[in-house]
Amino acid sequence: MAMELVKDVLKVEELKGYQETQTLIETEIYLNQLKPDIEKLLWTDGKVEILNTKIIRDKIITNGIVRFKSVYKSKEEEVNIYTLETTADFRQEIEIEGITEEMAAEVKANLEYIDEEIKDERKVSLKAVVNLIGKVEQTNTIEIIKEIKEGLNLQVLREKIKYKDVYGKEDSYALVKEAFEVEEYMPPIEDILKVSIHAYEKESTLVEDRIIVSGVVEASIIYYGENRLNSVKKELPFNHFLDMPGALRESECQVDMEVVDGEYEIRENMNGDYKVLDLESKIRITGKVYEEKEKEVIVDAYSTKKKINLEKEEIKVIENIKDITHREKVEKDLNGKAIKEVYGIDGTPIILDSRYLEEKIVVEGILSLNLFYLEEGTEEISTLKEEVPFKSYISTEELKQNIAINVEASLETLDYSLKNDNLSIDASIKNRVLVNREKKTNIINKIEETDEIIDKKNRPSITVYIVQKGDVLWDIAKRYNTTVEEIVLSNNINNPSILMPGEKIIIEKNVDFAF
Repeated sequence: MAMELVKDVLKVEELKGYQETQTLIETEIYLNQLKPDIEKLLWTDGKVEILNTKIIRDKIITNGIVRFKSVYKSKEEEVNIYTLETTADFRQEIEIEGITEEMAAEVKANLEYIDEEIKDERKVSLKAVVNLIGKVEQTNTIEIIKEIKEGLNLQVLREKIKYKDVYGKEDSYALVKEAFEVEEYMPPIEDILKVSIHAYEKESTLVEDRIIVSGVVEASIIYYGENRLNSVKKELPFNHFLDMPGALRESECQVDMEVVDGEYEIRENMNGDYKVLDLESKIRITGKVYEEKEKEVIVDAYSTKKKINLEKEEIKVIENIKDITHREKVEKDLNGKAIKEVYGIDGTPIILDSRYLEEKIVVEGILSLNLFYLEEGTEEISTLKEEVPFKSYISTEELKQNIAINVEASLETLDYSLKNDNLSIDASIKNRVLVNREKKTNIINKIEETDEIIDKKNRPSITVYIVQKGDVLWDIAKRYNTTVEEIVLSNNINNPSILMPGEKIIIEKNVDFAF
């Protein structure tokens, strides 16, 4: 009777490439005629926005824009603070060998640093370095044979493949709006100098056909009023629903957030003072629903009675070994910096290295801080850059070799307190650690049984085989048209998965005289 093949399908999300690069942005800002001359630049902020991304062979091409905002002190007799704004676009290629147009690309960007220089009292030169992280994924559908029926004395070798079965991936946008009034003791708002917004996930719940996301938008505002700088920090909780048709409660979900836009409007309160800030943030939320699966694939077969014909195909599967979310507390005390008042602190985590060592994943990075403050004694508005190193040790069971570790870091919370010239900083960093392994294996895509009987009559009754380095019982059994079970019984082998080079194995001839 002909053999019947029972087939199945693997739908595997494969990371095809991950690459970091940098691009240099240079531009200039000219004061319009209504602005007073520059005496001192206080700081410059920038926000990177990716406009579009596409793949050509071996490259991601991305276009984006950087929105700059400089804050300066004027030369007027009564010193005032003013802002300057400009934009600069960029185009960058990220080279990743082997990627093609049908794959999906994602590019994330952040500003590493900005250098500003006063060219003259009416012109400012800006240079900025933008870090770009390109990631390319592809969902592959692979047909496999999971069972063979009706084969005569057929022996099959199965191999387990661990993979992530992705049900769906969706982008959605949440608009977080809130109007709030600054404290009664604080002065009215004359001008907004700086708005820092970041969002983080507090909890995500998967229900049927949707992800319920609970998050927080943190807004830090520095404004000018009554001839001084003032700061406000506000937490805005929000909920958002991501439609995900086919999602089931028992599946896993992953949520990423990115602030893509932030707008504000200054309004009057009931007393006619400009103390109300109407803030609107646009948050891109990416949700992915998946299930960790393991399937057995038939990778080899033979018959102990008849010759069979096989056609094999080599496939490459990226096995998702681990997907870990780890939070690291980062604390730092700054002393002797002559800080009288803190207006705000921006923080960006940067991963420097990741590796596997003694059943732990080690992640090393720095938290890059930009501090905006009033200097003690001089009463000058100043900025300070500080890098705080951190190292995370993430325990895991033993991992095999040939693994690739990718870490994506994001800042969740950043709190600080100033007491007696000691500034204490307390931050929480979320590390998403992906551990993958590339697995190459040969799968059977065609098998047929012939009518040719395997002739064993002229073979010796007993063959003594000396184990060579790299031998496995399956290959030995296949070579001598016997079975792994028969070799194990004949040799009283306790652990079939371990063979020692030089070991002698007895192979008994077993002839079926019915033929």
